[in-house]
Amino acid sequence: MILPSGVLPLDHVLNGGLRTGLVTHVYGEAASGKTTMGLQFVNAACKLGARSMYINSESTSIIERLEQVTGREFNEIEDLVRILAPKGFAEQGMLIDELDLYAREGTKLVVVDTLTRLYRTVLENKDATYAAHRELNRQTGFLKGLARQRDMAILILNQVRGVPDSHDLLEPVAKNILDYWADYVLWMRLGQTRGERKIDLIRPGEKHRRVVLYITGSGIASVPDEQETVKSGAKRHREE
Repeated sequence: MILPSGVLPLDHVLNGGLRTGLVTHVYGEAASGKTTMGLQFVNAACKLGARSMYINSESTSIIERLEQVTGREFNEIEDLVRILAPKGFAEQGMLIDELDLYAREGTKLVVVDTLTRLYRTVLENKDATYAAHRELNRQTGFLKGLARQRDMAILILNQVRGVPDSHDLLEPVAKNILDYWADYVLWMRLGQTRGERKIDLIRPGEKHRRVVLYITGSGIASVPDEQETVKSGAKRHREE
């Protein structure tokens, strides 16, 4: 099954959309729009009547943004969207282990936002680093197995970190682990104008693909939000 986002340029980059049975890894800096992309696909699943599970490890709730993207109150779609919020890295592992039990009939999408946030808190203890790497690899491998066994699309959202010995280069956190398990890899970053985002297809890498999209009040769009454009233009006029 191919789950389209509903945004044609993004779906073109992904050869139609997210694919069940595969893992898609999206990484980017803070505020690059990764959560909005995750919710864009949740909304697409809702429109098809498919269920989603959303593992939210971030410190803020996604419900308000989910309502903006879907255009519906959460109580109207809660039968289609199950939100799980682990409080620690170990609890995240237990939730991932039990996803097969949480999954209701018709679940076709799992979003993990973000997979590495709680993992990085564990790394503050240097004695636990090896065990944390091993556990993250296990969690990611379990998600890959779930994708194949239950025919689900797995969307992993990830943070970035500085590349050693470089002042300006960034790479995904736990790059080696995610590179091993992911089938599709997207790099999402800030553009030059308000709301603009650049998205590069890193894998499969037979042909480089890049798309410029926009974060709007209702999700991701191929054109900028008119209201945001007016605000931005007014701001520039005042500055001039």
